[in-house]
Amino acid sequence: MNICGIGLYFKRNFHAMDLWGRFFSSLILSSTICFAQPIHPADSLLYSSNTPLVRKMAISPISLWQRLSYRIGSLNCQFYPSCSNYGAQSIAQHGVILGSALAADRIARCNPMAYHYHIKAKEPLFHNDGRLLNHVPIKLFSDTKGEKSPALASVLSTVAPGLGRVYANRTWDGLFGLLTVATMANLTYKSHTNNSSTGTVVFGGLTTTFYLGEIIGAYRAAVEANNRP
Repeated sequence: MNICGIGLYFKRNFHAMDLWGRFFSSLILSSTICFAQPIHPADSLLYSSNTPLVRKMAISPISLWQRLSYRIGSLNCQFYPSCSNYGAQSIAQHGVILGSALAADRIARCNPMAYHYHIKAKEPLFHNDGRLLNHVPIKLFSDTKGEKSPALASVLSTVAPGLGRVYANRTWDGLFGLLTVATMANLTYKSHTNNSSTGTVVFGGLTTTFYLGEIIGAYRAAVEANNRP
């Protein structure tokens, strides 16, 4: 029985347990937020007067996540800035839709092959703490000439998520991207079949975000392949 099925089972048969489950989940989340570190990098964007309200709303969940992740060493990111900070900065710079897609692209690239691709691309090496340097791009789309066509890479990932990355010689990134989109799409379908409107909306939104992230990620992978020495 999958997670959605378990949730539906409890909802139909154990109403009191479902209520207590929600209570304890809220209690754990509230305790995590209240007793966690009070200030995190995403907060500077969250409280900045230069950040529009809609973008602050999108950055808020990232700020809450950092209050948990910064307390757990096993959640440290291999990139600098970390994926959470990269996501917050992307939203602040490029808006909610494109910024969220960039964050999804980074998550797909944060896989065990990230170090290999970083070295192969001869990117600006490492931060002083040893993490891989990868800043939010100032300009998302640019015309480049080379062996790989960014437009074709985007089209390929539109047809099949991850395929454009494979075309741009980022096979593992493409596989992780495909797996993420497929997982989110499956969760959306399960939520829909279980008549969970909240789950359908949440996972449907995540599926769309990661799908768009694959399209943008494929484009940028092709650009980087052409710029590689």
